[in-house]
Amino acid sequence: MNEPTTPAPTAEETTTDAPPSSRPAHGGNRELLAHPGYRRLLAAWTVSNLGDSALYITAAIWMKVMTGSDALAASVFLVMGVPAILSPWIGLLADRVPRRGLMIANNTLTAAVVLALLFVEPSGWLWIVYVVMALYATCGFVNASAQSGLLKSLMPTHLLAPANGMFASVDHGLRIVAPLAGAAVFGLWGMAPVVYATAIFFLLGALLLLRVSPRPVVREHEGDSLMRQTLAGFGAITSRPAVRIATVIMGLACVGGGMTNSTTFAVVDRGLGLPPEALSVAVALQGAFSIIAGLNASKILNRFGFARTLGFGAFAFGLGYAAQTTGVLWLTILGILPFAFGITVVIIAAATIRQLQLPDHLQGRGAAAANVFANGTQTLAAGCAAAVIDVVDFRYIIAVGALFAMAGLVPALRRRKVIDV
Repeated sequence: MNEPTTPAPTAEETTTDAPPSSRPAHGGNRELLAHPGYRRLLAAWTVSNLGDSALYITAAIWMKVMTGSDALAASVFLVMGVPAILSPWIGLLADRVPRRGLMIANNTLTAAVVLALLFVEPSGWLWIVYVVMALYATCGFVNASAQSGLLKSLMPTHLLAPANGMFASVDHGLRIVAPLAGAAVFGLWGMAPVVYATAIFFLLGALLLLRVSPRPVVREHEGDSLMRQTLAGFGAITSRPAVRIATVIMGLACVGGGMTNSTTFAVVDRGLGLPPEALSVAVALQGAFSIIAGLNASKILNRFGFARTLGFGAFAFGLGYAAQTTGVLWLTILGILPFAFGITVVIIAAATIRQLQLPDHLQGRGAAAANVFANGTQTLAAGCAAAVIDVVDFRYIIAVGALFAMAGLVPALRRRKVIDV
């Protein structure tokens, strides 16, 4: 009980500073959704991601239909990873300007960028698809860097894991509806309605963000040079062992993730003998299993800790990816469960460790540095796979990616005490 002279603590202080014995290390979804600020941010995130989930898959299907080439279709995913090289500057921007305002402006710009896809079919200029998707991905990196810091400035620390889990559930769960809807609309009426819908959803997301009110962030004065400030996120990650190891494990999983982007069409077409539109069904199944992983993220972390969640999550992802080499439909479908569950919990655990250990004024650059490593690794792997997918048996590519992902179990178990501190 507080003494009479002590001011009553706020709800956030009570939740954040409670003794460890009074509650689990990570809160639950009911407490999370009782937080009004998070509900508003979640609404904005859901609306904008509805357009995002429909567009990026449909754009690759569109390229496959226009050209008939697995390599050109896979290259749509490849160019979306290239803007990762801009992440340090994006992260600095997210740490220097109000993050909510940055996300509002960025969503508005994204809506304008995707409308340029309307010029592809009249002109026959396929390069427009690659330029637009690269710019589109750049806007995605801006939102990712800004949101990481915005979330920490909005939520008590013990709700970060379920908050990240809920975001993952929304992000992947929308793939149940959006890719199927996008592919259906594309099959019936072409690409234009998908483009218009995506732009509208991003504009709605920008409007909903106006209702989010995070606490002010103290932006510390940094006397270093501009370049040192820009690269501070890398130093923040490497100087904190738990964050560094979690980022490495996520990067190993992203090797498999990158190769997945380049082998997906080959698995569907050559391996299973299905049309490219079947990819939307596979992604929808992945979204369903990712919902389960995201909604149970805090329970998993409370039960197993960060190290085992990261290690066994990466191993499960690699095992599920390896199932795609069989050419057997039911085994491939069965493999989607560990594939989706594993990569989802790895991303949630790595993001939560980073948010917990980095100060507010480095959240944007820390998220950006992690994106450089994860997406850079993913892009490199996707590029290597795309370069040889037409001349090398896709099953060998999958085997390499699966082994990289499963290797994440080794540092997770060897450095368990460091990660779980």
